[in-house]
Parts: sequence; structure tokens; C-alpha cells
Amino acid sequence: MNELRDEHYVRAVTELGDTHKIVTSQDIYSKNGVMLVASGVAITSKLYDRLVHHVLLKPLDLSLSSEQVINAETIWRDTQNLILGNSKLERMVDIIDKGFPLRKGILSIHLPKTLTFKLTVAREKYPDIYQRSLSILIMCVYLARCDGMSLDEEGYMIIAALFHDMGMLHINPVLLDPHHVMSREERRHLYAHPLTAYLFLHEFPELPRYIADAVLDHHERMDGRGYPRGLRGNKISRYAQILAIAEVSARALEPSATLDQWKKLEWMLKLNYKQFGSGLIGHLSVLRDGSDADVTVNSCDTDALVAQVRLIAKLLEDFGQYSDAGHSNEVYDFAQARLAGLRLELLEAGFDPHDPEELIQRFIDDPDCVPEYEPLLQETHWQLKTLVLDISRHWPEQERSKEVNYAWLGDIS
Repeated sequence: MNELRDEHYVRAVTELGDTHKIVTSQDIYSKNGVMLVASGVAITSKLYDRLVHHVLLKPLDLSLSSEQVINAETIWRDTQNLILGNSKLERMVDIIDKGFPLRKGILSIHLPKTLTFKLTVAREKYPDIYQRSLSILIMCVYLARCDGMSLDEEGYMIIAALFHDMGMLHINPVLLDPHHVMSREERRHLYAHPLTAYLFLHEFPELPRYIADAVLDHHERMDGRGYPRGLRGNKISRYAQILAIAEVSARALEPSATLDQWKKLEWMLKLNYKQFGSGLIGHLSVLRDGSDADVTVNSCDTDALVAQVRLIAKLLEDFGQYSDAGHSNEVYDFAQARLAGLRLELLEAGFDPHDPEELIQRFIDDPDCVPEYEPLLQETHWQLKTLVLDISRHWPEQERSKEVNYAWLGDIS
């Protein structure tokens, strides 16, 4: 983290200093020993240029102090506001509050001022990240309670949820735009965000190590296809397993979430159940039961879905032809194993990739079933795109290797 000129976070902090009183608690030095800002100086956007052109000796947060930082009471009030009117969050909190109340759990956490400063930057400059972390906090406590964790362990989950995406504060905000198409280099920065947050949390030895480990591993997957370390199985802590399932389910927690979005989540979990910790997916039924009876699924474009069925079948068939030709290398074997698993999962869901016309005929004979398959097809297409991204991440120089013809990948990306 200290090896980069942290321009985006420096901008966020110095701009926050224009509205909040932030002062340096110690001299700020560059990595090559130049003093950039003396202790006791107010931080404002006027200091941006002086700070951004140097690699700092220490993370900027460790040299700053402010009395205008949030605390546990603020976090609880913000969580309360998030819960109001959100039936899914309300149901989870009702279950939590039958035991040790969520309010007491949040108010019992104790964070160093530097960490509450970090949360303040998120709350004021990255409100979407902050609000989403609060939603994930609620789900993490709910899942921890369902999983039989102790109150101390629930406290670890609260802190891990609050900080799991703090690494996002250090990347270009453009990358957070869902409409932005990331380059390979930009995606590498995105993949680094768990490590950025982990390194920052490691500056505070008073925090139990489980918290930083959970933050580092919340994008790891039980089948080994996650990042940044590619861990699998029990090498991923239960804290990280809970954080992972909470994060991927977060969209279904939004007040505007529809039955259609829930079905997409269901299909995503069905197709990827091997990626998540045992016993956790079943607890998510609280997000659905009795909450969406008045919601109708969006009308589907049947022609578009038919085209998607044929595209998916063609992509899998094309890859199968390369397999028949006897190709073999590390990248190819990796893709072959992933696609074999995907084919099996599609068969279990009622889509035989070898006979796409059978599913298409089902659409014609029973139009009411079409909306049921839309999330499945979207998730399958996403799985194929994810395969391309994983190849690019693991083998950046071999993705388009001439040893194997990967022309079929171009149809997915």
C-alpha cells in the first residue's frame, strides 16, 4: 500500500479537510526522508499537490487527527436509518434481537481514532461504500448468530464488515461506476483492494488478527477460484466465508430489490454453491420469505433469451471441439475443468447445452416459464465472462496463447 502514490485517497482526505477540522498529529515524511507537512498543520485541499507527488513513509491516516470523527453511536444511528422501511433488514434484525441485540453489539465495539477517521472518510466521501458496509454488517451478524458464533466473534464480524471494502477508497472512483468497462490494469487495482485494507488493519495489533484475515480473504472461494491468494476449503476462515456470502447477497438487501433480483441471486448461488461455506446459503431464505408477494417479475424479451441460449450452447460446443482435438496446457486444462462443472450445473437446472432447441421449445410451449430462466442464463453468461477474467488474472501473458486457439473467448468478453 505504501508503494503507491495514493492520489485518490489523498484527494478524498484533503477535500474532507475543507469541511472538517483535520490536523497532522505528527510530521508527514516522504519515503525518501523529505518532510512534507509539519505536525499541527490543518489539512485542506490546498495541500493535495504537496502530498500527492510523493510516496509517503506511513499511511496518511496514521499522521492525522480530527475531533469530527464518527463513533459507535453514529454507526448505530446510521444502521437504524438503513433498517427503517427495509423489510429484509428488519427481518434479520428481528431475529438477531431475540438474543443479544444488534444495537448492543455495535455499541460495544471499540476502535482506535485512526480507524474511525477512515470510516468518516468513507461516510462523507464514499457514502455508497459506507452504506453497503452497514447492510453487510447486519447480514454478517445475522449469519454469525445462525452459525452459532459467540458474541466476541460477532464483534469481529462487525468490524470486518465495516472495513472489508475500505481498500476501495484507494482506487480510482471511476472504477466504481457500474457502467465503466475496466482495462486489465484497472482490474488489477480492483483485485488489490482486500490486500490494501488488510495491510492498513495490520497497523493496529490491538485488533484480533481474525479481523484483518477475514478482510483479506473475503473474495476467496471454497473451490479455490477466488482472490487474492486462491485459497480453498478450510484454509478460508469462517469469518471470511460469512463475509463472502454477505457481500455477494448485498444487492438483495436493497429496498428497491425485486423478486427478479432475488431470483438472480438464487440462481447465482445454485450455480456457485461450491464456492461458499457449508450451511450458510440456507440461512438466506429470510431475504425472500413473504416479502415479495406483491412484486411481479419484469417482462422478458423471449427472442433475446433464445439468442442467449444458442450463444451459450455454441460457446460450450466450440470449446468441446478444441478438447476433441487433444489440446493441453495449463490454461486450457483450467478452463476445461471450469466448463465441465458449468455444464453439469446447467443440466441439473434443466438446460442441456448439447440440445439448446429443447429449452427453446419449452419457451414456446410454456411462455410462463421464460422469466424463471432469465436469471439462469444471465448468471451462466456471467460465469463465462468470469472465466475469461480469471484466465487473464492468473496467466496475463498466456491468455491468448498461440498454443491453444482461444478465439471462442472473444464471443464472451
